[in-house]
Order: sequence, then structure tokens, then C-alpha cells
Amino acid sequence: MAKKSEKAIFEYINLFRGYMGSDSYVPAALLVAETKEECFNREKSDESEDRIYETMLSVADRLDIVNPFKDKEQFVRLYRAYGDFTEDFEWETILAESSRGFRYIAASNALINEYNSRFKLDSDTILIAEGEKFIPNLKRLVDDHPGCNFTITTENTISLRVMNRIFAGYKNVDILNASIYQYGFTNNRYDLIFSVPNFGTRNLAEDENFMCRDQDAVALENLLLHTTGGGELVITMPARITYAQGKNGELRRFVQQTYRVKEIAELPDGAFEGTGIKTYLIDIVNTKPGDDDVIVRRYKAENRKNRRDTADELVIEEETFVMSDELEELGDWNINKIFSQQDDEWLKFQESSVRKKAMGDVAEIFRGKSVSKKDPTGSIGVVNISNIGAYDIDYDSLDHFDEEERKITNYLLKEGDVLIPARGTAIRTAIFHEQIYSCIASSNIIVIRPETKMLNSTYLKLFLDSPLGEKMISGVQQGSTIINISYKDLNALEIPLPSIEEQQKKADEYTEELTIYKETIVAAEKRWKEVVEKLREF
Repeated sequence: MAKKSEKAIFEYINLFRGYMGSDSYVPAALLVAETKEECFNREKSDESEDRIYETMLSVADRLDIVNPFKDKEQFVRLYRAYGDFTEDFEWETILAESSRGFRYIAASNALINEYNSRFKLDSDTILIAEGEKFIPNLKRLVDDHPGCNFTITTENTISLRVMNRIFAGYKNVDILNASIYQYGFTNNRYDLIFSVPNFGTRNLAEDENFMCRDQDAVALENLLLHTTGGGELVITMPARITYAQGKNGELRRFVQQTYRVKEIAELPDGAFEGTGIKTYLIDIVNTKPGDDDVIVRRYKAENRKNRRDTADELVIEEETFVMSDELEELGDWNINKIFSQQDDEWLKFQESSVRKKAMGDVAEIFRGKSVSKKDPTGSIGVVNISNIGAYDIDYDSLDHFDEEERKITNYLLKEGDVLIPARGTAIRTAIFHEQIYSCIASSNIIVIRPETKMLNSTYLKLFLDSPLGEKMISGVQQGSTIINISYKDLNALEIPLPSIEEQQKKADEYTEELTIYKETIVAAEKRWKEVVEKLREF
């Protein structure tokens, strides 16, 4: 029966395709269903096409839905196809099919399973914030725990109507039309809260009373206020909550000093559909912090046929724990740093007597400039990511453009600037050397300008290219598959800082050996070419 119903709903959805965008599937299906019910409830039934269409237009006005049907014939065709669908209509399936049109990030089956595993035996009241994010597994979460009382929130009025249909007849489910990004969205507290808040957007919460107005940060702060004593919040957050300073750092310290952080887990690519943002599953309990262990995990995705697939299963790749006070001493939740503490190279770095400094204290760090119009004959060169090689910058292939120099003064590159991609698929660095023409870096590049009396450019490149440096940079990158680094976060990156004389000694040796290496390669290629040409003479 289930397979027959599933087949029927997909055949019904296929009728929408070709006539409207996926974001119109749910409004259209709602109009069909509500029109059917209104026609059925009339004392005198009039099933003429004109009457049915007029009823739909009336329903659309009542529901405040813009009519998605191009004409009467299209609507009537879908109305007739709706047929005998009543209780068996799979509203969650059609909501899942239209999820891309709603522009929210839906969690993978693997991540939903991870949430489901965190149900506690003594949980009575459960809040699932923004239920759309848990489609098409929302009903399964509820059905798996019939003894719990659920509240599901949604901001979208159409989703509200659909969820009321999904859970029609469920006495243990309450659908709440409210925003978790506003104080007082509910007066209740819950034993367990699940959330996948908005992230990867520039939208800020309107209420300025939150510690940090990024929507994901607002959700974290706000939802914790609605946990019962001993209640638990399981929330997925973008990577910046684990390491960023500023407002995110203040919120992280507040959470750590007020609640018990139970688990910090890095999620793999594939935890969500349609985003490469690096995310973490954070589990927080509403009890005073004490001597409890904090579980630290890194998951990997199993059963993915290609990189675009979502994960079917999450498997623990690495696992350790730290004490709460140890985590506080670290100053952030950077799990790369935590795992690295078990790494010989990291331990050697931490235990060494060499002076250490935040990079922002000994260098100016800024993002390059976006250039919209290129001009091959322009007087100003633009260094792009593609120009950065393993050792040098390819100046011959730079783009050019024209602009009054006074308008780009703050972006002009100087001798010794260290360039690193802000995004891409690989981290590599290069040192800029002044040309006969002015140059700037593109907006995809971060410029690190060392204070020359304290930091040597070549020494910095050596460190950033080292295995330890790469680990530390990966700890602040926001992307999972695609690297995404904020220049602001690099300010807090701790680097070893011996005397400038020691730095120069390393830099000189590197430069000397690199020159020998390049000359050797050129000589070898020349000899090989000569040998091959000679052997080809017959």
C-alpha cells in the first residue's frame, strides 16, 4: 500500500513539472486540496470547470497565495488527478520535492539519523525548530518517539498549513508559526531541542540585543534560553562558531561559561544538500559547567557515489575528549587544534621555547579588490589565484585594467607581500615582487603584509606551507570541499616568531636552495631535450 501511494504521489508531482517552478509545487497542491475540500463541503455540489476554477481563485485569496496556474485547464487537470487522495496524500514528499524552491538547506538522511540517536529516555517535551529543514524525515522523527510531545516551528505560512496536514490527528504534535530568531518566540521550555538554523547568508537578526546577530548565532543563544534545567540543544553550526573571534568569540565564551558543552563534532561534506560550507554538530546541556569531558569528533561520510551526493551514513573518523577547563584554556573550539595536540609536530611547537604571536600582531592582513572590467592594455596588473604557482607568481599571465591610482591606493601590492587564496581547492602561498607597473590582488586573494622589523616574508611563507601551518589554516577555513578563508580569522592565527635574524637565516637558505633547484631543473630539461633530439636522428 505504501509503495502504491508513493508511486501515485510521484505521478501527481510529475504533472506539475513543465508548468511551474519547484517553488510552486506546494502552493499549487494546497490550492487543489483546499478547493477539493471546499467543493465537497457545499450543500449543492457544482463540479463544472468554471465553478471549480472560481472556487480555487477564492481559496487563493483566502490563503493569500498567488495563483500558480497558467490557466483554468491546467488547474482542472491537476484537480481531477488529485482524485481520491485524502488521508493517504504524502504531503511531506511534495514538500521535499519543492525544498529547493523554498531556499533552505535540508539535512541529509545521515544527519537526521545522528539527531535521532540523541533522543534521551527521559525527554518529554521536544522542540524541532524550523521543521522544513528535517523534511522528508520529520514525520519519522515523531513516529519513532510516540511517547514524546513535539512542538515544530515554521515561519512560512504555507509550510504551516502543510505541516498541519502532515500531523493531522497527532495529539502529541503542535505546529507553531514563529521565528526562532526573535526573543520570546515561545513561552515554553523543552527537554530536547533540535535545530538546523540558517547559515551561509548575510541576513542579520533584527533584534540588536543578541550577542551576535548572525542568524545561526542568534538561534544558538535563543534556543538555549528555551531548554529546561538539564535540557539539551543539538544544533548544526557553521565552522566559524568554533574559532572566530569578535562577537562569535564572545558568544562561544558565554556558552562555555554558562552551560555544559557536551560534544563538538565536525561534519563531512555531504551532510547537507547544496552547500559546501563546513559545519559542526554542537551538543549543549543546560547545566552548570563542571569537570565533565567534552566529546570531540570528526565524522566522515559513507556510501557516497560522487561528491554531489548527500551522505547516507556518518562514521566516526577520529574521536577524543578534553576536559571543560582544558577547552577553556584553548580559547576556542577548534578541533584541529585539539586533535593536533596528540600530534608530535603540534606538541613540539607548543612545547618549544620559541616566541609565538598572533599573525595580526605582526602583519597587516586584508582582502584584495574586485575588478569588474578588464583591459589587456591597462596599466595596472591583477594577481588572481590562477597566477599563484608553487613557488612564484606568474606575472606574464596577469590580467590588467585601467583605474586612477588614487582610487586603489589601499590595495596596491608592495614588495614582500605574502598572497594566499581566500577560496579555491588548494592552499598555496606566494611572495609578491614589485614590477615596473602597479599591481593589486583580486578579491579572491588575501594579502599578508609583514611588519618587516618583526616578520620576514619568506619565513612566513615557509611556515604557512609547512604541514603544521596547513593544519592551522585548515582550522580556520569555512568551506568543506571548497576552501573559504576569512582574512579576519587569519589575524588570530598563532605563528612561531624567533628573532628576525633567525628568520632571515632560514629565508636565505630557502632562497639559495630554491635557486639551485630551479637551475637544476632547467639544466636537466635542457639535457633531456638534447638527448631526445639526438636519438630521434635516423
